[in-house]
Amino acid sequence: MEEPLSAQKCYLLLGEAPTEAAAEKIAEVFADCPYVYFLSAFGRMLVGIFYMEEERAWWLQAVAENPEITLGLVRAAVYVTENPAFPVRMEPRDSQPPAERAPCGADCRECPRYRNPCPGCPASPFFQPLEP
Repeated sequence: MEEPLSAQKCYLLLGEAPTEAAAEKIAEVFADCPYVYFLSAFGRMLVGIFYMEEERAWWLQAVAENPEITLGLVRAAVYVTENPAFPVRMEPRDSQPPAERAPCGADCRECPRYRNPCPGCPASPFFQPLEP
């Protein structure tokens, strides 16, 4: 018998960067994040779509609360739906083989939130899956 899937939500990030170049750079840096399914700069605007379990979404909430400190955005908003019409669920994307740093450049070992509440990036060797 198969294990039930974890409840997953779809998150929409809308942000405004200080310049077009900054928006493009942010999109480039986070393009390989395993939870990103769409991310692009539209002038100074940054638009991203993420699928993940609620327990992993704390960092998106941090972007909404502190856009300048987290991503260098002037302002940001994160919207969430528990019932996306399509696709209903997305597994984390495969990234390059695990490296010492996550695709965005973060080093999980240096992060004060590593292990509580964050299990680390699935694209890093420091990832520790959440227990059901």
